[in-house]
Amino acid sequence: MANHHLRLRGTAVVIRGGKVLLVRDRGRHRFSLPGGGIKGNEPAASAAGRELFEELGLSPVKITRMHDCDFKGSASYHKVCLIETRGEPCLRGHELDKFVWWDMKREIPVFSHVKVILSKMRLLES
Repeated sequence: MANHHLRLRGTAVVIRGGKVLLVRDRGRHRFSLPGGGIKGNEPAASAAGRELFEELGLSPVKITRMHDCDFKGSASYHKVCLIETRGEPCLRGHELDKFVWWDMKREIPVFSHVKVILSKMRLLES
């Protein structure tokens, strides 16, 4: 049964030193890729870059839309963008309670879409 009410989400993949940036929403146990809801006709790249800045204070330098890595989950349609940033992340606002640079080897609790998206990008063995 198709879900016609998927939330469109600009999803950011930020990689530094072979590690990917993950965030955890306040009150949650598992980590996800940063990003957030797409507003109106906003391009996915704009949404992903805006959310990175709003939530983590990171300024995008280059954004590459990764159409082949998009993921339709049960609640969200992740429109994936590979983003190069400057600066160091810092928690801003009240949505997130933690961020980590994940080496993709250490076992940490992540949502299933994280592993699927990173596998599609050939960053993680499936």
